[in-house]
Amino acid sequence: MSPTGKTIQEFPIAAMKLIARLLRLISLCVLALALGACSALKLGYGQLPELSYWWIDAYIDTSDAQSPQLRRELDSLLAWHRAQELPRTVRLLQQMQALAPDNLTAEQTCAVFDGVRERYLALQTRAEAPALWLAQSLSPAQIAHMARKFEKNNAEWRSDWLDGTPQERLKRREKLATSRAEMFYGKLNDAQQAALRAELAQSAMNPELMWKERQRRQQDMIRTVTLLSATPAMQPEAARGTLNAMLTRLSASPDPAWRAYSETTMREACASFARLHNLATPAQRERATQKLKGYEDDLRALMAQPA
Repeated sequence: MSPTGKTIQEFPIAAMKLIARLLRLISLCVLALALGACSALKLGYGQLPELSYWWIDAYIDTSDAQSPQLRRELDSLLAWHRAQELPRTVRLLQQMQALAPDNLTAEQTCAVFDGVRERYLALQTRAEAPALWLAQSLSPAQIAHMARKFEKNNAEWRSDWLDGTPQERLKRREKLATSRAEMFYGKLNDAQQAALRAELAQSAMNPELMWKERQRRQQDMIRTVTLLSATPAMQPEAARGTLNAMLTRLSASPDPAWRAYSETTMREACASFARLHNLATPAQRERATQKLKGYEDDLRALMAQPA
């Protein structure tokens, strides 16, 4: 089985969203590549510290004083990930391969989602210390830069998810979902395409609610990094508590409507993916299996390389 691009890429973002941005900037690219979201996995993996550095720089406009330590932290994170997380990711890919030939239940699919989430949480835990250091080192100008970056990203997000008629939105979502499914299964036939379209049309997805939660999270992040950077003498335990409190609000929103929505859409995603997988032909399932095996082989090759 393969979690479509949605499973691997969107679930961690939906589950958690600086750690969220700063940590996400550091770690999601590692996770995405480790789980095969990049077609040049072996080439891209070794470049992650550099790619992550420039990704973070786009958000905070890294200073000369911050740059050396940030690069060291990213190098250290990748070394840890190679040693500790690649073997666990290989086992996760093997579990997916074992499921691929057969029909799936929503429960089995959710179990895969949980496995992906566990690997993200491991990265989050490891990246908390460098993310805290970076948050505390930010200047007011850098926080303003981050806020402007959020605004730019928000304009793009609205264009993708909120602009246009409901029919136009659905068409964009169908195009994206089709592309992600076909990455693993190959070209979808007419029946599969129709089923995918029907799943999307009946989805509980609510872009307006997503937009509201997105803004809440961004404001929370800005407030948190502003507090952490404005009080550099804060006791380490208090600083970690401040950061962890934000993380809790990211993974378990204080908005009850969002929590209910997240639970509904997660159950829906599990069932929808299982139904789509169960429509896959034997040839498509074999293709997905081989795709996952290719990622496993790539990760094993990376594990065998000298640090």
